[in-house]
Amino acid sequence: MKSILFKLFSMLLVIVVLTGCTNDEKTESNNNSGQNNATQNEKSNTSANTKEDQEEAKVTIILSKDKEAEVIDEKEVVIKDGDNLLAVMKANFDMVEEGGFIKAIEGIEYDEANKMSWMFSVNGEPSMVGAGDVKLNDGDTVNFDYQSWE
Repeated sequence: MKSILFKLFSMLLVIVVLTGCTNDEKTESNNNSGQNNATQNEKSNTSANTKEDQEEAKVTIILSKDKEAEVIDEKEVVIKDGDNLLAVMKANFDMVEEGGFIKAIEGIEYDEANKMSWMFSVNGEPSMVGAGDVKLNDGDTVNFDYQSWE
């Protein structure tokens, strides 16, 4: 009887050990599979980031007169995300600035006698701060309009 119980116990032990090893192999296989997927996702994300890095951030700058009745110039310019508007204007247009105030763009000057000046909006919203304080982002549209301030 002891011999039968010993054999039965031994077989049960072997089955438990084999079952345990099989689950470990599956778990290890699943873990490796998960690691491979994670590595593939990282490669995919790196590839996407590289493509994003290659695409340049751009803004559209429009110069107009008389509340946009006449378009003088329109340019799409490359920026670094977060560039300020004043620096971008200086780099891309013939411009005169004094103390952060834009006095002239493309030869059209501020005219105190006729109360004409450059006003600007970003994405259709009039700016409440100076051009030096406006941070630009990819896709922004800036409109400088030469108009009466009355």
